[in-house]
Order: sequence, then C-alpha cells, then structure tokens
Amino acid sequence: MTGAWARDLDVDVSAIQDWGATHLVTLLEPWELKDLRIESLPAIVAGKGISWHGLPITDGAAPDDRLLKDWLQLSAELVADMLSGQRIVVHCKGGLGRAGTVAAMLLLQSGEAKRASDAIHMVRHARPGAIETIAQEEFLEYWAQSLHPGGA
Repeated sequence: MTGAWARDLDVDVSAIQDWGATHLVTLLEPWELKDLRIESLPAIVAGKGISWHGLPITDGAAPDDRLLKDWLQLSAELVADMLSGQRIVVHCKGGLGRAGTVAAMLLLQSGEAKRASDAIHMVRHARPGAIETIAQEEFLEYWAQSLHPGGA
C-alpha cells in the first residue's frame, strides 16, 4: 500500500528508533512529504536522536546530478557508519524503486557488492520487486562501473 493512510508518525519513527537506526534517508520530494502529511518527519526523527537526510528523487527515476551532489557529501558518513554496525533506513513512498536503488548504491559504495547485478540481487532478496525501472538498473551499472572499473 502506498499513499496517505491513517498512521501515527511518532509511533512509526519510534519503531525505527527501537530497531536501532541511526540514520533515516528520505527520498521523497517536498511535495510528497506534504501530500502524505508527513512534513514533520525531519523534526520527529531529530527528536528521537536519529540523523535525518532528505535526498529527493523523482518517483520512478534514477538518481540525478542534484542527488549525486548531495550524495557525495553524505555517503562517506553513511558507509562508515554502516560498516561499523550502525543501521540505516532508506525509504521512499512505496519502498521499491528509489529506496532500492539507493540501498544498492550503499552496497556498492561500501564494497559489500562489487557488481551492479550483485547489489540488485541482494536488494531484491531483501525486498522483492525493488529497483523497478530500466533507468534505475542502468544507473546502478553506471554507479558500479564508476566505483569499481571493470566490475559492473
């Protein structure tokens, strides 16, 4: 189910906190936060001691230059924290396309996966149906090649 529905955002963020997440990466565009009535998400997350990062990606699209500029500043911290055992939550509206793509980016950047196909397989194993579009798959091939030349 996607879209707005009767939820208690504080309860949902508390569940993320209870799971032990130290970072929440939100891939929704600002208008989606408003449409879903979760504009208070950054403040609620901060109030729980979780670092919130807003990196908007257009639904169905692959990351663009706008995201990559911000990603380059953030990803080193996320990867270091992930490799030290910290937990990171990455989400979009449906939890498949954008979130799956960024999760695969983290796997590639951390070295947990060397090839795009491996990262895609790992993400889809955890979340069937993830990484929904050809554009997202092609982006991950490009991303893997840029990180691990000859290994995409």
